[in-house]
Amino acid sequence: MREAQTRVHEVARRRIEPLAEHMRPELASAAVRLYETRTEPAGHLQSAWSHVEYGMIRGAEDGGAMDEYFGTSQMLVAWVLRRKEAHQDIKLGALTLSTFIPLFRKRALNEAIIESDCEDVYKSLGAAMAYLRPLDVDEPPQWRMAEIGVLALAARTRQPWLLLYPTSPREEHSDVQAINHDSYFYEQAGKIPLQQKLLPTQKAYDEFITVLYLQPIVDKALRAHNIASVDSLSKKVNYLLSLIIAESHGLGVSKEESRFLNYLSEAVAAHHYRFTQSDMDVHERHCVA
Repeated sequence: MREAQTRVHEVARRRIEPLAEHMRPELASAAVRLYETRTEPAGHLQSAWSHVEYGMIRGAEDGGAMDEYFGTSQMLVAWVLRRKEAHQDIKLGALTLSTFIPLFRKRALNEAIIESDCEDVYKSLGAAMAYLRPLDVDEPPQWRMAEIGVLALAARTRQPWLLLYPTSPREEHSDVQAINHDSYFYEQAGKIPLQQKLLPTQKAYDEFITVLYLQPIVDKALRAHNIASVDSLSKKVNYLLSLIIAESHGLGVSKEESRFLNYLSEAVAAHHYRFTQSDMDVHERHCVA
């Protein structure tokens, strides 16, 4: 435990953007003012995030003010979803933010994240993917959709410390490529930053950025469960997303499909253990119910 806390503190010293709770209030307030006049869908989404981040800071001293900022964020999310010209990635980002607002509220109030919160996240992310994506295996998967699929795989472990949170635009866009990250595991002292990639890349990342490569994990899971009929990368990712949507909607999946998803959830969880306890065999932990 002490080693994990030391590594999380080291992340903070690497100029990696901090959690919203650890932002300087004047910077968070300035971000609210900067984006509140934007009128395009992307601007509304950035404004929604800035309201959440400032609301999290206010939560410790004024719960009423926090709820007001969170309410404004949800209103901005609704505006994004109503805009016909909004790109699918922007709409998916809005739905993802809306999914996690209840958890951000709990974090701001130092309330415990529990198993049912993980289940709610899994169902909400599955609904977001279903809302925006037809289940057509010939449709090339959008990378943003695959990123949300990884968040869903983490949520289905039903273990709060294994939840992956999406990064805000502030956290995601760094001037230093080596410390870029698009999600993170939450620790009280800070974050365990994760960079998701569909395919292996030559880009070099800081040693404290954990990189998750989705295709090799999916390929290994398919081989482990003798699923040979899925050949192209597009079909592999669409197969994964279709199972998440089906299971999160309570439509039922086969035992083999459930084991396939369990394998992938454990593989995502392993990236947490790799950061905090590199010698731990994740399969010895009951990650998936």
